Amino acid sequence: MPSRPKLDDLRDTFLNDGKLDLQMEQMVRPVVLESWKRSRGFGTGKEYAELPFQSSIMTDSVLLRAARPILSNLADELGMSNASLLIADRHARILETWISNSELARRLQRVGSAPGHSGAESVVGTNGIGTPAADMKAGMIVGAEHISDMLTDFACVGAPINNPITGRPEGIVTLTALVSDASPILPSLINQAAREVGRQLVNLSSMRERVLFDSFLAASRNGRAVAVVGGDLLMENPAATEFLHHIDKSTLWMIVSEAISAARPKRTVRLETETAMTELSCSAVVFDDEMIGAIVEVVQQVQTEPFLTGSAATLSSTWPPLAESLPGSSQAWVYAREQAESAMRASLPVVVFGAPGTGKFTLLRHMLDRVAPRQTPLVLESQEAQKATESWFADLDAALAEGTPVIFRHLDALEDDVAQRAADHLVASPAPLARGLVLATAGAQGSKALEPGHQALLDQIAVGRIDMPNLRERKQDMRAILHVFERKYASAVNISYTQGAYTALTRAPWPGNLRQLDSVMRGVFSLGRRNEVTVDQLPPAIAAYARRRDLTMLEQLEVDGIINALIRCFGNKVLAAEMLGISRSTLYRKISGYKLDEERLFL
Repeated sequence: MPSRPKLDDLRDTFLNDGKLDLQMEQMVRPVVLESWKRSRGFGTGKEYAELPFQSSIMTDSVLLRAARPILSNLADELGMSNASLLIADRHARILETWISNSELARRLQRVGSAPGHSGAESVVGTNGIGTPAADMKAGMIVGAEHISDMLTDFACVGAPINNPITGRPEGIVTLTALVSDASPILPSLINQAAREVGRQLVNLSSMRERVLFDSFLAASRNGRAVAVVGGDLLMENPAATEFLHHIDKSTLWMIVSEAISAARPKRTVRLETETAMTELSCSAVVFDDEMIGAIVEVVQQVQTEPFLTGSAATLSSTWPPLAESLPGSSQAWVYAREQAESAMRASLPVVVFGAPGTGKFTLLRHMLDRVAPRQTPLVLESQEAQKATESWFADLDAALAEGTPVIFRHLDALEDDVAQRAADHLVASPAPLARGLVLATAGAQGSKALEPGHQALLDQIAVGRIDMPNLRERKQDMRAILHVFERKYASAVNISYTQGAYTALTRAPWPGNLRQLDSVMRGVFSLGRRNEVTVDQLPPAIAAYARRRDLTMLEQLEVDGIINALIRCFGNKVLAAEMLGISRSTLYRKISGYKLDEERLFL
């Protein structure tokens, strides 16, 4: 192997001009030279100060559960006095480390060798994590063979973890030591550890899949329409396929796993679509005290059609149903849409009530696109009424006189005297009200009595009432909602979601409702990530909901409260504990028990 200065020179020369000469081909190991070529093609340089943080990790993944006992034992056997072990996923993102030498730990921390950080070749060039991942074989990278100057003090030995049955790469095991401690026996040692992790991974996965398969076979013997669902797995007999073909497996698992648990193993759920209501009997499949899936039996399916008679049917045929542009089949959303359709058919003035971000204004615009497609509505913002009251009322009077549709936005934010005056103007010009062309949005109504002016204005407009559900009440609609944002922001035609990403999106509480989801997905798609959304691309506060274990409703509420408190207190656990009314030790125990990575909520 060339001396370090000579190898430095060869590396720098190649990175600068990309030329290969005989000396370089003779002195640089072929596996390293091939990695240098890839790194140069990626545009990676020497200047990285540390491995960049990529995303938070799930600490209870099957890969980590398989690796921990094996790598912990290996760390104990090696003594780990002058070395560290780590495991990374197939994309070279570090998941967990084992190290006992404090000085080495500090040096590795400075270069970013920590969970959540990326060692991908495309990011930092040749290294002991990304290069074995790219080559799909064990290898050692020593000193100046690394592309980045920050890594040239280290010798790194990495080996891929492959599934022995499928051959699919699952992760990387890497040992890191100082260059002076490098040993040629290390690759075989780490390769053996990687094979053991692969075998254990199969054992864990196979047992779960075998339990689910056996449960499915037992349930299918009676000839009824049954399926088994669990995470990425869905098996169904032909009778069940007839009823469930229109339901995405991720959506089905999300609905079922929220309805039942190991502690509440059986329940009947109903899935409603535009044309059918399907009743399902769900029974938990439990393995090692954990619900790993469910047997789903189709009890009945009833076809449904909108019921219209007389003039209402004739009138409604003049516009497309709201479901075409505002999709979703959850009970709460279907009811809101039905309220809107009824108001449109009866030409009623309407107030849409709901929390911020639920889509109140969007719904009204879609309604007016149908009942008054050639007219541009006047949108009256409540805040503008306080700034320029007279011009605000002049615009209102002009619209009422011309028969222009009017939308009062945030009606409940009007000063009471302004609300009373607006009510008086509507009384003086009743024609638009009678035609259903006066509409409004307002916050969700509480039990507090309204002031006289607001009550008078509501009495005029709220003949029709629509209550908008929060996004957390529309989990069944998540796939349809995501399709809307895909068309709005994504360049790819077909977008898929990993199970972790979809679970996180459906289980997050979304206090900002659709507006918050819109912001998140705009950020995800703006990164230009091909056609698959993974949990790594989501904000940490949302990704935290992609845990594997299914929580009970009370547990989910507890987790939501802890995360919200940590975010509001900027990660200060003393203040968060005070806000929650619990001791610090209890908060730490809850964070550990739920495996919350609180530090990543703010990255």
